[in-house]
Amino acid sequence: MFKKILSVSKYFVFLAVGVFVFWWVYKDEPLTKYKSAFADLNYFWIILSLVFSVLSQISRAIRWNMLIKPLGYNPRLYNTYLSVLILYFVNLLLPRAGEVFRCTILSRHEKIPFAKLAGTVLVERMADLITLMLLAVVILLSQFGVFISFFNTHPEVKANLLQLFSTRNMILVTAVVVLIALLFFMFNRYFNRKKLEKGNTFIKKIRIIRKNFISGIKSIGQLENKWLFIGHTVFIFIMWLFMLYVIFLAYEPTAHLSLQVGMITFLMGGLAMLAPVQGGIGPWHFMVYETLFIYGIDKADGKVFALIAHASTNLIYLFLGMLALLIIPMINKPRKDPPKVADAVPVE
Repeated sequence: MFKKILSVSKYFVFLAVGVFVFWWVYKDEPLTKYKSAFADLNYFWIILSLVFSVLSQISRAIRWNMLIKPLGYNPRLYNTYLSVLILYFVNLLLPRAGEVFRCTILSRHEKIPFAKLAGTVLVERMADLITLMLLAVVILLSQFGVFISFFNTHPEVKANLLQLFSTRNMILVTAVVVLIALLFFMFNRYFNRKKLEKGNTFIKKIRIIRKNFISGIKSIGQLENKWLFIGHTVFIFIMWLFMLYVIFLAYEPTAHLSLQVGMITFLMGGLAMLAPVQGGIGPWHFMVYETLFIYGIDKADGKVFALIAHASTNLIYLFLGMLALLIIPMINKPRKDPPKVADAVPVE
């Protein structure tokens, strides 16, 4: 019971920290400034940003289906898409919990084992991480001076990043990886003993879950079109980038900024999202307006831009996510047997 209370409490603590940072960022700015800014926005670009958001979500749903089909299941795209919308919605309330919820929803309505879906999600996250790292390298090389300037003027951010990649943390991460590998090896031998197959129902269930999870991970090697998968991954990141960049064009003080500035702002905002705060509220705003200040945008205008960009992105996640939660049980009738891909063989 204590552990459950502690687990729930940490989300409120992170939310409180985020709200405090948000209040600290905006406490000195008059409300009239924001009313005026929102009234003067070019809403064509705001709507276009929302279109890019929806396109990225659809592409993400298609990419997820690509990983699921080699497992012998053919989920309906609208269910996968609605599950992705719920992912974004839940992440705004409980950071990192959206992945579990989307697997739960799709498992319930498409009769696909949860562990298999969890394996495909791990593949997705690894693909996103690799893409983000490659994008970060490109941006760093093209805008290296901007990063140096930012960290020189914000030593506290530099210190936090250095601490994150400190020798102690690297040793700790290495130790955890080695420990997981050892445990996996030990449990693998344990679960493979024939005598356990004959009487221990619990062990059998654990083995099935483990096999399903591994089969989900292996789905990347069974893709019919790996280049299409890569294409969707790149497309998703391009849509995320343009979701932010077109907001520049909607707000007069930032309308002259280039796509390169959009890329660096996108990356710096992404660093802020590493904080376990709901929707990045607070840290994301801080990183964005400080980055724009390097490019000559007044901090007051930068704060307005950050508020506009964050609100337009997350409001659509909230609206579509709540809509998805209402729609998905209504459009799904009970299904006894999951639809299978004709030529695929399910992995048990």
